[in-house]
Amino acid sequence: MPLSTVEQDGFRKLVKVLDSRYELPGRKYFSKTALPQLYEECRGKLENNLSNVRYFATTTDLWSSRTSEPYLSLTIHYIDEDWGLQSRCLQTTYFPDDHTAEILSAGLEDALASWGLSEDRQVCITMDNGTNIVKAVSLKNWTRLQCFGHRLHLAIGMLSIY
Repeated sequence: MPLSTVEQDGFRKLVKVLDSRYELPGRKYFSKTALPQLYEECRGKLENNLSNVRYFATTTDLWSSRTSEPYLSLTIHYIDEDWGLQSRCLQTTYFPDDHTAEILSAGLEDALASWGLSEDRQVCITMDNGTNIVKAVSLKNWTRLQCFGHRLHLAIGMLSIY
């Protein structure tokens, strides 16, 4: 729900019914204080967990929103100390730059560095087969795995042609 929900009459009435003593903060409080604090807390916990990870894999995708704004997402996959498989989306970044291999490569490198992750501990990266992202990964000499879901989607699309 958008942050403006907390300022809508119906929502305010609902909160008053639940607890008439509660003073509901406005959206500015949530956008400027509560959410940034929550983000920093969650990021700190995740960074602490990642500091113990010896090796990891990543998944990336360049995608567009419904309003055609471009984003680059990076997800990490690793085995924790209890041998459990963990996956965490590290970031989804607005990516208005040209989507050249060089710029994408630098964007992925910056994303890893911003989380304190060393490229030499990355065992592979999974993505679609777009020529720009394939070249971006090859510029870094990272091991690339093709996304099974993407390939399956392409195969199904080819079947519908026939």
